[in-house]
Amino acid sequence: MRQNQPVTIAAPNYWFTKVKDTHIEEGQLFITLFARLAVHTAQGVQNVWAEIDEVKWEHASRQLQRMPRGEYTYRISAEVFAEMEWLTGLCHEELYFLTPLYEANRFRPFG
Repeated sequence: MRQNQPVTIAAPNYWFTKVKDTHIEEGQLFITLFARLAVHTAQGVQNVWAEIDEVKWEHASRQLQRMPRGEYTYRISAEVFAEMEWLTGLCHEELYFLTPLYEANRFRPFG
């Protein structure tokens, strides 16, 4: 006899990801920056906001130049997510330097 199992509905997980990488193009060194806010649910992933920027090395701040190349991923609360989403409309560039209050994090270095 088959028993019905209770349906488990997992709460959504809120994620902030930022990436810094470098590359050379026609002899010029560039920094590429990527940031994304996403909600992960049992149904899939919804990207709420994403942005990519490129900066010439010599135009980048010392802080940006010194930031290690890699992928920074943070699981954040719904409240922090909402605040970060609000910031995207005001000054999205600041999100590349922001370390949010997080529940879990991971750094994956490049090269």
